[in-house]
Amino acid sequence: MSQQPTSPQPLAPAHTTGGSGLVIPYGEASDLPVLSLYEDFRCPYCAALEQTSGAAIRSFADAGRLRLEYHFAAFLDGMLGGKGSATALNAAGAAINESQSAFKTLHEALYAQQPDESVDSYGDPAVLLRVAESAGLTAPAFREAVTSGTYASWATAVAEAFGTSGVRGTPTLRLGEVSVHGFDRTGRPLPAAEITSQIEAALTR
Repeated sequence: MSQQPTSPQPLAPAHTTGGSGLVIPYGEASDLPVLSLYEDFRCPYCAALEQTSGAAIRSFADAGRLRLEYHFAAFLDGMLGGKGSATALNAAGAAINESQSAFKTLHEALYAQQPDESVDSYGDPAVLLRVAESAGLTAPAFREAVTSGTYASWATAVAEAFGTSGVRGTPTLRLGEVSVHGFDRTGRPLPAAEITSQIEAALTR
């Protein structure tokens, strides 16, 4: 009985983690509590959370109190048409391949300059490169990976992993089994101080 050929694993960027390298970590690679963040680069709520509380959330990792693990979706491409979520995720792969610092820089820039979710600007690598350049990311290897789609298959696998995660929307934040809420009941982002308080409380459980 012949064996069916298995699909090759997608090329994962350096500095990733999880099964097949489908998770982007930020912080120390040590035995710390993990705050998991589920995002989509076309999601306006993800942009609002980043702009309101991204720095405060990352400060816990910078202080060595926890590690962040980013899980990315691309479901808005299917809902709205286009490929901006996936192409931006390829760029994020190119950034984390450089370093966690490069990923953080691109992550901030992509949400700061995010187009309306109905506009697929991020489906164009040239647009992503302009965003990256505005934030100081100009390394030739990074630019080549964005232009050529080096991590496109990896981005597809990352998005598929989100689809099987059980998470229903973005952004979602979980510290262990504890959900961290980023928005009030009207959909407005909570102040950074309130999110900080939730994380502090979860860390002491």
